[in-house]
Amino acid sequence: MGSIEGYVTVFESSDGGTGDPDKTLWQFFIDPGNAPREAVTTKNRQLAETIRFAVETNNRVRVSYDDGAHTMTQARIEFRYICESLKIEPCTPPPAGETMVCATQKYSACNPELIPKS
Repeated sequence: MGSIEGYVTVFESSDGGTGDPDKTLWQFFIDPGNAPREAVTTKNRQLAETIRFAVETNNRVRVSYDDGAHTMTQARIEFRYICESLKIEPCTPPPAGETMVCATQKYSACNPELIPKS
């Protein structure tokens, strides 16, 4: 059994022209960054949705697959917490007759245990 971890760089799907979503074959390319990317396939809709979610959230995915057929057996995504800080202050100088505020947002990795309880 093979395993690869990385970002999904390309994904393709085809129902072979049947129009039947249950016959969709999904192919994903997992790019570990330090080795050639690996093409893996599945007909399992839940596995395909997991991989598509990894694409949408730009998270790395760990895929286990059958060595011979390159068929996915498992897909895992590791999520990390991010903290957002928002700073709102008057813009200087504001245009004549208008009140303007400037907002600065910052995102950074954080430990959920350090977030103050509300």
